Amino acid sequence: MLKSRFGGDIDRAVHRLFPFFAAVRVRPDTLTLIGVLVSLGAGVAFATGWVRVGGLVLVVAGLFDMMDGLVARSQGSSSSAGGFFDSSMDRLGDLLVFCGIAVGMARQADVGGVVLVSWALTAAVMTSYVRARAERHLAHFEVGLVERAERIGLLALAGIVGYLRVGLWIVAIGGTITAVQRIVVARRLLRELDRTGRDPTERKEPVAASL
Repeated sequence: MLKSRFGGDIDRAVHRLFPFFAAVRVRPDTLTLIGVLVSLGAGVAFATGWVRVGGLVLVVAGLFDMMDGLVARSQGSSSSAGGFFDSSMDRLGDLLVFCGIAVGMARQADVGGVVLVSWALTAAVMTSYVRARAERHLAHFEVGLVERAERIGLLALAGIVGYLRVGLWIVAIGGTITAVQRIVVARRLLRELDRTGRDPTERKEPVAASL
């Protein structure tokens, strides 16, 4: 939700705060891989009981996730292959974090916590999967309450302040609502596509005025 509504504003804000990003010569894919490794570090921290450290490391992972796209756009190197790689690695990063949290809960014999993490992970996977499937047929599909940016932000904040379980509840419930929203909207749009043969999400070109 935040990315779809404020993506351009976020880019401009990051450029003002970190003007050196435009001069970074590292490949965006390299930043993506570093972000995955940082996510692994967050997962290990959560698994070993260092919850606040895990939250802080997750903030760093989120910064790398933001940097790779920003650097790609600054370098003019955005591509379908890069977008595919970034999305795939985002899913891997999510899994590493959630699995780390689940291991941490299991080490404390917290069965309820493991169930909660499993719910949150399922909601996160469904949220991403439904969008990916919809975008195989639709040009644009940005629907939902809790997307990846919100999910990572909530977990990081919850870990830092020591209320990880609360964050998991919000992510699980918000992710479930988002997945259901996307399923309902995608079915409606795809039915319209089947009926009319035209993608209802395509942005219409402005009609030139007659001279």
